[in-house]
Amino acid sequence: MKYFKQFFIISLGISLMIGIISNLFYPQNLSETLIVIALSLGIGFCLPKFACWANSLSKSRVSLIIYLVMGLILVIQLLILIFFPATVYHDPFRVLHEAELLSHNHPDWDNSTYFWRYSNNVPLAYFLSLWLKLTNVFQISTNAALHILSLLFLDGFIILSLRTCLNFVKSHTQVLALALFFLLGPFAYTYYLQVFYSDLPILLILLLTFNLLARWPKSKKAQLVSAIFLFLIIVCGQLIKANLIILSVAILILIIDLFMYKKQILRKMIVPLAVILFAFAATFPASQAVSAAASFKSNSRYQFPLTHWIWMSYNPVSHGTYDGSDVGKMISLPSKASRQSYIAKALPERLSRLGINGILRQWVARVGILLSVNDIQSAYTGGFIQVPRVYVNWQSKVHVLSQAIMRSGFIWIYLITLSKCLELLKRQTALDSIRELAIITAVGYVFFHMLLWESESRYGQALLPLLLVINTLPIQEAKIQKVQEIQGRLGSSLRTKLGPLVVCLIVVLSNLVNWHGSAGQIIAAQRSQLSLQYHAKETWIEPGKVVSQQMVIKHEATLFSVAVPQGSKLSGELINYRTKRHYLLKHGLKAGSSSLSYHGKIAAGSYQIFLVNKDSQMQPIEIVQTVNYQLAPYPVKMNAQTVRFASLVYKATYSNRKV
Repeated sequence: MKYFKQFFIISLGISLMIGIISNLFYPQNLSETLIVIALSLGIGFCLPKFACWANSLSKSRVSLIIYLVMGLILVIQLLILIFFPATVYHDPFRVLHEAELLSHNHPDWDNSTYFWRYSNNVPLAYFLSLWLKLTNVFQISTNAALHILSLLFLDGFIILSLRTCLNFVKSHTQVLALALFFLLGPFAYTYYLQVFYSDLPILLILLLTFNLLARWPKSKKAQLVSAIFLFLIIVCGQLIKANLIILSVAILILIIDLFMYKKQILRKMIVPLAVILFAFAATFPASQAVSAAASFKSNSRYQFPLTHWIWMSYNPVSHGTYDGSDVGKMISLPSKASRQSYIAKALPERLSRLGINGILRQWVARVGILLSVNDIQSAYTGGFIQVPRVYVNWQSKVHVLSQAIMRSGFIWIYLITLSKCLELLKRQTALDSIRELAIITAVGYVFFHMLLWESESRYGQALLPLLLVINTLPIQEAKIQKVQEIQGRLGSSLRTKLGPLVVCLIVVLSNLVNWHGSAGQIIAAQRSQLSLQYHAKETWIEPGKVVSQQMVIKHEATLFSVAVPQGSKLSGELINYRTKRHYLLKHGLKAGSSSLSYHGKIAAGSYQIFLVNKDSQMQPIEIVQTVNYQLAPYPVKMNAQTVRFASLVYKATYSNRKV
């Protein structure tokens, strides 16, 4: 069994090394890579002095600093939500849209085929609707309700992460370094703050679970309360995110190990472990109960077989990420049975074409994507709804630097975990059970997405609470001190020799880096939509009728587009309210749905998006309607009649390239 444990430790270590390389060198942009290297080295140079300062502080002073950091994080979060709200699209918006309808007792599961295809998101929509029902009682808007929920989960995770460090680590270095990571990096201010989706609850649930296991109470009464709470969060977590089932497999492996070699520890842990396993078993009837409560009925005609995800994960073009062409192929087939028959032939053929070397390269690429954090901050966000003018010139710089900080921070989290893995391999004493479970679970997540499922950086975030547990649980004190001494001497030597080089590197890069992305900066947008890909219901306008919407751009734009259904014969203009200048919007085909767009300079100002049906027949138009969720600063007007909580789908971008 010793070699079995070493297998998991080595597997995690190799995965983390791939993750470090991925965050250093991908995407392949030399200047950004050099910034990440410089920041990562800079952190290493500062660590010894930072550790010396942190360990000189009293526990009360450390607690005060953490309170101040959390207060500052909350202030920044509120400022971002007020002045920099993001437009949310794809899956989170579809879940939100249905949750709003459910919260007003008007479910409409057939408004698109989305939930028939991905019924795993039905529980999330239902749970979100319960929260919205509560906030509706106090007449809180959906926007505010979502912000409050995100803050509760996000700041709850941050506070619990810091508390975990305080509880298990005697040194103050780690907890203060983690506090700085949350304060200075984009983790607390971007994806998890702006978008409420299944990823954030799972982070908190995993960290709560391991804290409960590590601090399981001794009194019967406290155990009962903890068991009920543990049962509920596991059931909810499994319903929200199905791949949490990996934890149950890890627990079964741990129970076998403890039964064979550590029966005494198993007796102490059997109650919470059994509660978790019973909770996973209870999710099957619970899922049916949720579907019944939400009035949801599945439709097998639109369902994808589970093997679809395996087949898609071996697509050599997308390297195992979500692939639109593969999904399009599945949609084109008439039934679930026909999809299964197709994949039964297509999957072996795809594996055969890849060959052994191709499959191995695919595995490495998928692990690299899983543990990369390059694009996590912009996940499911289509840009800011309305960027303040003063911020436009800084937007690209902030984005590049925040990406570099995120990548550098996770590189160090991976490095610390890697050093723990090396230390655990050298130790002669048995591996403590909680850390062993965290390691097995982390490897389970990696193997699941490496071997069987699509890989995205969002999915890799589930490792963060597990790595925090691995890094914070105590190891033998003597060995910790020895490691810290070695790290201190190494850091001091590197700082002396390479410190000036890092400073020069940062100065040079600040002048050389390509701050502006090729696609341009989004300066105003509303991109939430149910998507015609899932046969979302269209709105039709009669001949001669007009649809308009006001929009403000606070900086010059070089491209404006508004989405319309493919084949629609609508005509459009963008009209400046002050100058009365008209910008003619022309049809352009893009990704299966057309748009009306204008390429050229558009001055800052207040505009009217003007769409009219000049054809003799009714024409489809893409309008998004919600119940109480404000999509854009100004609502749609149809024939001069305001349609509250409705919006067109539009985007204005700015690029400093010549147009």
